[in-house]
Amino acid sequence: MSTTDGPNSFSLPVRQYNVRMAKRMARRAHLNEQGEAVCFAYNNLLTTVLIGTVEDVVRYVPSVGGLLEMAISILTFYFHRIVLVTDQNVYVYRDWPFHFPGKQLAAYARHAGVVKLGSPNPGSFSRLIRRGQLTFEDGHVVYHSILWIRRAKYIAQEANTTTAR
Repeated sequence: MSTTDGPNSFSLPVRQYNVRMAKRMARRAHLNEQGEAVCFAYNNLLTTVLIGTVEDVVRYVPSVGGLLEMAISILTFYFHRIVLVTDQNVYVYRDWPFHFPGKQLAAYARHAGVVKLGSPNPGSFSRLIRRGQLTFEDGHVVYHSILWIRRAKYIAQEANTTTAR
């Protein structure tokens, strides 16, 4: 199965780690559906650039990196979003600390074109900085950190197919 990003698109197999996380998120959200893919995103671009980059870099600080990352995550959970693809639907949730789904912000049936990955703007800087932007068909936008883009690619790929793998 391929994404709808273009003629040279190809399918990325979703890593088992991500599938396990998606199943856990579906259980935590009390859904009677099978989790397929999940990503943890932010509610706006500025937050993604500032907080997301700091969270990604601080994890490499020896000895205390994990603790710093967790502290930043707990302090900034209001800006986090969980995007979950199940075997039937795509959900966007507000995130609580330790990745517990909060309020459901959006729900979409899986089908081609439900989400687009990347910037709609033609400029190279915009494409770089917004390469983790997930834009849903109703205009809802979440931003994934630009360093760990694979999870956002899983979301776009799996959401835009009609059948679960």
